Amino acid sequence: MKRVQESRVQDTPFVKIAKALADPTRHQMLREIRAAGELTCSGVCDHFQLSQPTISHHVKTLHAAGVIDIRKQGQFHVLSVNEARMKAFADDLLPPKRSRQRRTTKQPAAAAARSRKSLP
Repeated sequence: MKRVQESRVQDTPFVKIAKALADPTRHQMLREIRAAGELTCSGVCDHFQLSQPTISHHVKTLHAAGVIDIRKQGQFHVLSVNEARMKAFADDLLPPKRSRQRRTTKQPAAAAARSRKSLP
């Protein structure tokens, strides 16, 4: 029996962000960090009833996806939203609408003529 290979979506930046934000806790973390402008890891812990290792896991996932930036300030890790990455994600999610070009009266007539030629 032949084994069918699954087509797998490559982990593009868009897919990585979508996977990271698919978790409701991480999505809410992103919202809290953005609302505050910046938060330390302990500041994030204050907003959630989760253990510090669980918070750390979620922060690492968001950082690996490029959703948040982490900078060290003394002994603290300060988290902020990567606004440029999130804007690019939003643009990929909902690209601008393309304007439709109006057809001239010649185009429908030409299409009708082509279809008549193909009839037996």
